[in-house]
Amino acid sequence: MPDNLAAWLAVLDQFERALDAADEQLESADFDRPDGPIPAQLRERAEAVLARQQLMIGGLVASRANVAREIAALRRVPTNPGGTPAYLDVEG
Repeated sequence: MPDNLAAWLAVLDQFERALDAADEQLESADFDRPDGPIPAQLRERAEAVLARQQLMIGGLVASRANVAREIAALRRVPTNPGGTPAYLDVEG
């Protein structure tokens, strides 16, 4: 068993918890990169975590672009000058 197996397991656990709780507020937690490469028996799990992270990043990029478009549209809405009515009373 590699010496750094426990350290890599802890890092992967931390990454998975962060992905599982993506919509929740988590305390910021630093992590120390374990020494040496990831053990071969954890490679598949690490690749799955990476794939989930990439999906999350893609979703965030798309959400950010949508918000930017909505903000741009709101900025194009003319503002109401002070003396002009903001609505038209059609009922009387």
